[in-house]
Amino acid sequence: MMKNLYLVDASNMFFRAFFAIPPLTNDKGMPTNALYGFLAMSLKLIREVKPDYLVYCFDRKEPSFRHELYSDYKANREEMPDLLQPQVPYLKQLTTALGIPLLEKAGFEADDIIGTLALMGVKNHTNVVIVSGDKDFAQLVRPGISLYDTMKDARTDVDGVKAKFGVRPDQIIDYLAMVGDSSDNVPGVRGIGPKGACKLLHDYGTLEEVYAHIDEN
Repeated sequence: MMKNLYLVDASNMFFRAFFAIPPLTNDKGMPTNALYGFLAMSLKLIREVKPDYLVYCFDRKEPSFRHELYSDYKANREEMPDLLQPQVPYLKQLTTALGIPLLEKAGFEADDIIGTLALMGVKNHTNVVIVSGDKDFAQLVRPGISLYDTMKDARTDVDGVKAKFGVRPDQIIDYLAMVGDSSDNVPGVRGIGPKGACKLLHDYGTLEEVYAHIDEN
Protein backbone atom coordinates (compact mmCIF):
# COMPACT_ATOMS: atom_id res chain seq x y z
CA MET A 1 0.00 0.00 0.00
CA MET A 2 1.32 3.45 -0.95
CA LYS A 3 2.52 5.60 1.96
CA ASN A 4 1.30 9.17 2.52
CA LEU A 5 3.65 12.14 2.88
CA TYR A 6 2.08 15.31 4.27
CA LEU A 7 4.04 18.50 3.62
CA VAL A 8 2.82 21.39 5.75
CA ASP A 9 3.28 25.05 4.88
CA ALA A 10 3.88 25.84 8.55
CA SER A 11 4.26 29.61 8.14
CA ASN A 12 0.94 29.75 6.28
CA MET A 13 -0.75 27.66 8.99
CA PHE A 14 0.62 29.94 11.73
CA PHE A 15 -0.61 33.16 10.11
CA ARG A 16 -4.03 31.70 9.34
CA ALA A 17 -4.35 30.51 12.92
CA PHE A 18 -3.63 34.03 14.19
CA PHE A 19 -6.47 35.55 12.21
CA ALA A 20 -8.87 32.67 12.86
CA ILE A 21 -8.54 32.44 16.65
CA PRO A 22 -9.75 35.29 18.91
CA PRO A 23 -7.11 36.99 21.08
CA LEU A 24 -5.78 34.78 23.88
CA THR A 25 -3.04 35.35 26.45
CA ASN A 26 -1.18 33.22 28.97
CA ASP A 27 -0.87 33.99 32.68
CA LYS A 28 1.98 36.39 31.90
CA GLY A 29 -0.08 38.38 29.42
CA MET A 30 1.71 37.12 26.31
CA PRO A 31 -0.50 36.62 23.23
CA THR A 32 -0.97 32.92 22.43
CA ASN A 33 -3.85 32.65 19.96
CA ALA A 34 -1.69 31.83 16.91
CA LEU A 35 0.26 29.20 18.84
CA TYR A 36 -2.97 27.73 20.20
CA GLY A 37 -4.52 27.53 16.73
CA PHE A 38 -1.32 26.12 15.24
CA LEU A 39 -1.23 23.44 17.94
CA ALA A 40 -4.91 22.58 17.51
CA MET A 41 -4.58 22.19 13.73
CA SER A 42 -1.42 20.15 14.11
CA LEU A 43 -2.97 17.75 16.61
CA LYS A 44 -6.06 17.36 14.45
CA LEU A 45 -3.88 16.52 11.46
CA ILE A 46 -1.86 13.97 13.42
CA ARG A 47 -4.80 12.32 15.18
CA GLU A 48 -7.42 12.30 12.44
CA VAL A 49 -5.42 12.03 9.22
CA LYS A 50 -2.62 9.88 10.67
CA PRO A 51 -0.01 10.61 7.96
CA ASP A 52 2.75 8.06 7.44
CA TYR A 53 5.28 10.87 7.01
CA LEU A 54 4.92 14.48 8.14
CA VAL A 55 7.23 17.44 7.53
CA TYR A 56 6.72 21.11 8.44
CA CYS A 57 8.36 23.66 6.15
CA PHE A 58 9.08 27.24 7.22
CA ASP A 59 9.83 30.57 5.57
CA ARG A 60 12.89 32.48 6.78
CA LYS A 61 13.34 36.17 7.54
CA GLU A 62 16.01 36.68 4.88
CA PRO A 63 14.96 37.72 1.36
CA SER A 64 14.60 34.86 -1.09
CA PHE A 65 16.02 34.61 -4.59
CA ARG A 66 12.72 36.09 -5.82
CA HIS A 67 13.67 39.46 -4.34
CA GLU A 68 16.80 39.41 -6.50
CA LEU A 69 14.68 38.76 -9.59
CA TYR A 70 12.03 41.35 -8.70
CA SER A 71 12.85 43.95 -6.04
CA ASP A 72 9.18 44.80 -5.38
CA TYR A 73 8.29 41.20 -4.56
CA LYS A 74 5.93 41.23 -1.55
CA ALA A 75 6.67 44.94 -1.07
CA ASN A 76 2.97 45.53 -0.39
CA ARG A 77 2.93 43.26 2.67
CA GLU A 78 1.98 44.96 5.91
CA GLU A 79 4.15 44.74 9.00
CA MET A 80 3.58 41.72 11.21
CA PRO A 81 0.76 42.42 13.71
CA ASP A 82 1.98 43.44 17.16
CA LEU A 83 0.09 40.58 18.81
CA LEU A 84 1.66 38.01 16.49
CA GLN A 85 5.31 39.04 16.81
CA PRO A 86 5.81 37.78 20.41
CA GLN A 87 4.53 34.34 19.41
CA VAL A 88 6.98 33.76 16.55
CA PRO A 89 9.99 32.69 18.68
CA TYR A 90 7.97 29.80 20.12
CA LEU A 91 6.67 28.43 16.82
CA LYS A 92 9.59 26.17 15.97
CA GLN A 93 9.95 25.13 19.61
CA LEU A 94 6.33 23.98 19.53
CA THR A 95 6.89 22.07 16.30
CA THR A 96 9.92 20.33 17.77
CA ALA A 97 8.02 19.53 20.98
CA LEU A 98 5.40 17.77 18.85
CA GLY A 99 8.15 15.60 17.38
CA ILE A 100 7.57 16.94 13.87
CA PRO A 101 10.61 17.33 11.56
CA LEU A 102 10.99 20.91 10.31
CA LEU A 103 12.85 22.23 7.30
CA GLU A 104 13.95 25.71 6.23
CA LYS A 105 16.70 27.06 4.00
CA ALA A 106 18.16 30.54 3.64
CA GLY A 107 17.31 32.17 0.32
CA PHE A 108 14.25 30.00 -0.23
CA GLU A 109 10.63 29.97 0.87
CA ALA A 110 8.65 27.10 2.35
CA ASP A 111 6.99 26.83 -1.08
CA ASP A 112 10.31 25.91 -2.68
CA ILE A 113 11.09 23.23 -0.12
CA ILE A 114 7.60 21.77 -0.38
CA GLY A 115 7.73 21.75 -4.17
CA THR A 116 11.06 19.91 -4.17
CA LEU A 117 9.95 17.33 -1.61
CA ALA A 118 6.61 16.80 -3.37
CA LEU A 119 8.26 15.91 -6.67
CA MET A 120 10.78 13.70 -4.90
CA GLY A 121 7.93 11.93 -3.11
CA VAL A 122 6.06 11.16 -6.31
CA LYS A 123 9.22 9.80 -7.91
CA ASN A 124 9.58 7.49 -4.92
CA HIS A 125 6.00 6.21 -5.27
CA THR A 126 4.63 8.12 -2.30
CA ASN A 127 1.24 9.81 -2.21
CA VAL A 128 1.95 13.48 -1.42
CA VAL A 129 -0.49 15.88 0.23
CA ILE A 130 0.41 19.57 0.55
CA VAL A 131 -1.24 21.25 3.54
CA SER A 132 -1.75 24.95 2.80
CA GLY A 133 -4.26 27.56 1.75
CA ASP A 134 -1.79 29.11 -0.73
CA LYS A 135 -3.07 29.05 -4.31
CA ASP A 136 0.47 28.89 -5.71
CA PHE A 137 0.62 25.19 -4.85
CA ALA A 138 -2.05 24.45 -7.47
CA GLN A 139 0.73 24.24 -10.06
CA LEU A 140 2.09 21.12 -8.34
CA VAL A 141 -1.15 19.13 -8.38
CA ARG A 142 -1.05 15.99 -10.50
CA PRO A 143 -1.64 12.27 -10.00
CA GLY A 144 0.06 11.56 -6.68
CA ILE A 145 0.03 15.18 -5.42
CA SER A 146 -3.04 16.88 -3.96
CA LEU A 147 -3.79 19.85 -1.70
CA TYR A 148 -5.45 19.87 1.71
CA ASP A 149 -6.82 22.98 3.41
CA THR A 150 -7.20 22.04 7.08
CA MET A 151 -9.24 25.13 7.98
CA LYS A 152 -11.84 24.37 5.31
CA ASP A 153 -11.35 20.59 5.50
CA ALA A 154 -11.15 20.68 1.70
CA ARG A 155 -9.01 18.57 -0.60
CA THR A 156 -8.08 19.59 -4.15
CA ASP A 157 -7.03 17.27 -6.95
CA VAL A 158 -6.52 17.89 -10.68
CA ASP A 159 -10.25 18.28 -11.33
CA GLY A 160 -10.51 20.61 -8.35
CA VAL A 161 -7.84 22.91 -9.78
CA LYS A 162 -9.64 23.00 -13.13
CA ALA A 163 -12.93 23.83 -11.41
CA LYS A 164 -11.40 26.62 -9.32
CA PHE A 165 -9.13 28.31 -11.86
CA GLY A 166 -10.51 27.19 -15.21
CA VAL A 167 -7.13 25.84 -16.34
CA ARG A 168 -5.07 22.70 -15.78
CA PRO A 169 -2.48 22.58 -12.97
CA ASP A 170 0.36 22.65 -15.50
CA GLN A 171 -1.07 25.94 -16.84
CA ILE A 172 -1.25 27.68 -13.45
CA ILE A 173 2.17 29.35 -13.80
CA ASP A 174 1.21 30.86 -17.16
CA TYR A 175 -2.21 31.80 -15.80
CA LEU A 176 -0.75 33.68 -12.83
CA ALA A 177 1.87 35.30 -15.06
CA MET A 178 -0.96 36.87 -17.05
CA VAL A 179 -3.38 37.79 -14.25
CA GLY A 180 -0.70 38.68 -11.69
CA ASP A 181 -0.69 37.98 -7.97
CA SER A 182 -1.68 40.93 -5.78
CA SER A 183 -0.80 39.08 -2.56
CA ASP A 184 2.84 38.91 -3.70
CA ASN A 185 2.76 42.34 -5.38
CA VAL A 186 3.40 40.75 -8.78
CA PRO A 187 1.65 42.62 -11.63
CA GLY A 188 -0.07 40.83 -14.46
CA VAL A 189 -0.59 41.77 -18.09
CA ARG A 190 -2.61 44.94 -18.45
CA GLY A 191 -6.06 44.24 -19.85
CA ILE A 192 -6.01 40.50 -19.17
CA GLY A 193 -8.12 39.17 -16.32
CA PRO A 194 -8.96 35.63 -15.22
CA LYS A 195 -11.48 35.03 -18.02
CA GLY A 196 -9.15 36.36 -20.69
CA ALA A 197 -6.23 34.32 -19.39
CA CYS A 198 -8.34 31.16 -19.36
CA LYS A 199 -9.48 31.72 -22.94
CA LEU A 200 -5.94 32.32 -24.18
CA LEU A 201 -4.67 29.17 -22.49
CA HIS A 202 -7.62 27.17 -23.79
CA ASP A 203 -6.91 28.40 -27.32
CA TYR A 204 -3.11 28.20 -27.32
CA GLY A 205 -2.14 25.93 -24.42
CA THR A 206 0.89 27.84 -23.13
CA LEU A 207 2.10 31.41 -22.70
CA GLU A 208 4.83 30.74 -25.26
CA GLU A 209 2.19 29.85 -27.85
CA VAL A 210 0.19 32.95 -26.95
CA TYR A 211 3.27 35.05 -27.77
CA ALA A 212 3.82 33.08 -30.97
CA HIS A 213 0.34 34.08 -32.17
CA ILE A 214 0.23 37.56 -30.65
CA ASP A 215 0.00 39.34 -34.03
CA GLU A 216 -2.96 37.31 -35.26
CA ASN A 217 -5.61 39.47 -33.59
